Amino acid sequence: MAKFGSDVVVITLTDASQGTARTITPYVQTISGIAVEAITQQTNPFGTASEAHTPVGMTKTPDIVLSGWYDNASNVGSWTVMKPAAADISPSSTGRTLTVTAVTGNTFTIAVHLVKMEVLCKNGALTEYAATLRQMGAGSWSA
Repeated sequence: MAKFGSDVVVITLTDASQGTARTITPYVQTISGIAVEAITQQTNPFGTASEAHTPVGMTKTPDIVLSGWYDNASNVGSWTVMKPAAADISPSSTGRTLTVTAVTGNTFTIAVHLVKMEVLCKNGALTEYAATLRQMGAGSWSA
């Protein structure tokens, strides 16, 4: 069985709506799980002892949270790439593109909205960030 470490992970995110794709891997310490989830509806009738669910034909990707060290390096730092822009909150936002290569040959790509960027200041510690990305459209894995 093949096993993979974090050294093969590559993360890119466009720096604004329809912006330039930036490799942000050096600025990410953690990434929440990446999933494509089937949406279901509870369908058990009265009188049953357990819940039953039926797929409704739609999927979703739960929010993806990236976190790591705050860095304002020009063009590539975590703050520079993920700071909120006017296009992120516009009703006509075209979103950003997130690409995560989890292992060689397996890449997840999704259009997302940057919905939150937190700067986490801690006494006696390095400043960190946490960015929440919400799906704009369907995400998919390449095989």
